[in-house]
This record gives sequence, structure tokens and C-alpha cells, in this order.
Amino acid sequence: MPVDRDLKTAYEVLYDERDPLKALGLYDKILNDYPGNLMATVYKAAALEKLYYEFSDWHNDQTLENARELLENALKLSQARGDRSKIGLVYFRHFVHYFHDKDYDRAGMFLGKCKEYGYKDDTLPMWEAELDRKLKKKTKKQVSRAEVAGEMSVKESQQLSTAVEDRPPQAEQKLRTDWYQTSNDIVISLFTSRLPQSDKDVTVQVQAADKRSVEVSYLIPGSSSEFQYAIKLAHEVMPEEVTVKIFTKKLEITFKKKENMQWKTLEDENPAQIAPETSVSNNSNTDVPLSYPSSSKKQIDWSKLDLDDENDDDSTSADAFFQKLYADADPDTKRAMMKSFIESNGTALNTNWEDVSKKKVETAPPEGMEAKSW
Repeated sequence: MPVDRDLKTAYEVLYDERDPLKALGLYDKILNDYPGNLMATVYKAAALEKLYYEFSDWHNDQTLENARELLENALKLSQARGDRSKIGLVYFRHFVHYFHDKDYDRAGMFLGKCKEYGYKDDTLPMWEAELDRKLKKKTKKQVSRAEVAGEMSVKESQQLSTAVEDRPPQAEQKLRTDWYQTSNDIVISLFTSRLPQSDKDVTVQVQAADKRSVEVSYLIPGSSSEFQYAIKLAHEVMPEEVTVKIFTKKLEITFKKKENMQWKTLEDENPAQIAPETSVSNNSNTDVPLSYPSSSKKQIDWSKLDLDDENDDDSTSADAFFQKLYADADPDTKRAMMKSFIESNGTALNTNWEDVSKKKVETAPPEGMEAKSW
């Protein structure tokens, strides 16, 4: 059927090409030609959610409200048709919507409903573990605040509030970097609040001699400083095939692999040659990319899955990342990812089934933190 081809094309644009604006136009056209199409309604909402979280022009209450109305309409459509699998899908999309909106209690309710209707998805155990972690963290914060409030007098509380308001702004947080790969590409994300106005303002140089040494630079808007980032990649890329995208709080650079092979690490493991660095030209302190410990031999970047409140604003929506991870994974890789994620309580992600199958994956909390039983 023509509509099936249109839906497949729109889905690929949304999740493979990662172009939610183009996908939104395609879903609008489908709904214009086929009013009441359930899948177009569901994924038009998903396109709006991605626009809300990834583009400043769309980051407003109306975008999120429109997505929510579409999901409510999709639920009515699926219930009218009585298809339990479709009802389960719509409940799952409700869960994702409220999870990203940090309404974890409501998200948990919809997760329970989607399971009740037998919804099946490879990523569901990971979502469950992440939601459980969020709810536990929320409970812990509530308990801590109640204890503090009980110990402080009203006067002390007012004094503390005044001190916080008068405190000078803290230095900007160090640059955080992420990376992931597909069968053909390597994608590096640089998270910073000092982004250029356009991708045309960014210079990305790959040395033709080794095709591994990369330098990224651009003038920081409103200052005479220059943002700089340098890294030597583990393998060669195509110097002429580099794309840059600017999001709300990150710069994303995509390199085409010279050989379609699976990279175990992003950086060259020989530190004597070159080390990754970031700097600002006007003698400011050098920013060192943050690293995250993991039991994974393949060094999949865990910060893509770490959706802690302090990092939520710097992260793209998690479902897009899960889609990428599973896009080219073989069955053993999927089994390894599921087993390592669940057994480590959401602190490690390993894609090597030969390694994971032999033993239990232990909890590996980030440096400076301690794993506790609840």
C-alpha cells in the first residue's frame, strides 16, 4: 500500500536521518491524505518531541502540548479499533513522552499500561531500569530535603536563600563529549553552552597525512576567544566527508569511516602520539573531556544513557540513541547489551557477548560515587 511506503520513509527520516522537521512535514502530508492514520499520528508526536528537545526554536510549551494532544488522539483511535498491540504502542509512547518531561510517576503509570497490553520491545528492560533509578533518586532527594527542612529554622532558611542569590556565578562546567558509531559513521558530540550561530562557522580539519588527527575550532560568539578541540582517532576517516550540526546545547560532528569496521575505542590508544584536548585561546583553563567508567570492552559511551537530572538538558532524547544502538546490532550484541545493563543496575553497557556470557556484570558507578543497595 502507498501509505505503508510513506510511513516507512517518514520513519527513516525521523530516526535514521535524524531530521524531525522533514519528518514532521511527511507525517502532515500522510495525515492530510489519510486522516486518522494511527501510526502517522503517533510518530508525528514523536517528531514534535524531538524538535522540542533538540531545537531552540521549537522549545516551547505549545510544541509539547501539541505532541500530547496527538498521543491522546492516537489512544482514542487505537482503543476504537480494539488492537491490543497498537494500544500498547501508544501507551509506550505516552511513557516516553512523560519520561523525557521528567514526570516519572506518570511515566511509570503508562509503562505499566503498555506492559499490561503486551507491548514488546528490545529496549523495554532498559527503560524499566532507568525509570526505577529515577524514581529511587527522586525519593532519596525528597527524604534529604525533608531532613534538612526539619533541622533548619525559618531564619536559617532565609539566610541560606539570600546567600545563594548573592553568590557569584560558578565557572562553566568542563566540556563533556559523547560518541557513538554506525556501520558507516562515527558521531562525536561536544556539549557546551558557547555554541556558534551556524554550522558554517565551525572549522573541522582532518589531516590528510594520517586521516586520524582531527581539529575543531570556531570563534565564540560575543567574545574574541576561540573554541578548540583536538583528538587523534583510533582509525582513519574520510577527510572530505564531514558534516556538522548545531543543536540547543551541543555540537555534533559526523565522520565517514574509511573502512566499515566496528571501532572498539574512539581515540588512538597510544598516548605518546596525541591526546584529546579542548581549550579557549584567551589563556583560560584547559577543559578536559569527562570520561565515564564502563565494563564494556567496546567503550560504548554510557553518558548517552545517563539521564541524571543535572545532565538532562544536555542530552538528546534517549529513544533516538536506543534506535541507533540497535540499528546494526547482531543478536549476540543485543543479548550482551541487555544482560550487562540489567545486571549492572544500569551502570554498564557491554556489547561483547563472549565476555558477558561468562560472568555476572558488576555494578560500576561513576568515579566519586558509591553503589548502595536499596
